[in-house]
Amino acid sequence: MSVGSEASAQPGRALGVDLGARRVGLALTDPGRMISSPHATLPMSSESGLVRSLQDICAERAVSLVVIGLPLSADGSEGPGCERARRIAAALESTGVTVRLHDERWSSRDAEEILRESGKNRRTSKEKVDAIAASLILSEYLREASRP
Repeated sequence: MSVGSEASAQPGRALGVDLGARRVGLALTDPGRMISSPHATLPMSSESGLVRSLQDICAERAVSLVVIGLPLSADGSEGPGCERARRIAAALESTGVTVRLHDERWSSRDAEEILRESGKNRRTSKEKVDAIAASLILSEYLREASRP
């Protein structure tokens, strides 16, 4: 598992994950990894349950790369959720899935802005915020990974 933007040479979809205290936002790419789209949200029950759910999604959707948001603080230091993100990433990677961690500092704020601009209320669209944030994390990772 690594932090950063190294590209995976494996073919297949990529899955973006935005870890929240109550919900986990998910985003998927197309098989060519050109477009990232919000996919779903899962309730955050337990880390082991989440890892099993992510494994199932990877198998069902032919996912070969999972990008998990790393909640760094505004100054770039490790925030309180980083340890949890690292544990989940390590557990998922131990099952044979390629996992990358990616800075997610502004993803939820940007997702809320996207909803606001589309005329949606954040309170009535909490699950959408999480899935959009996952899509933003995944899109940014893929954009950085494709840079020379």
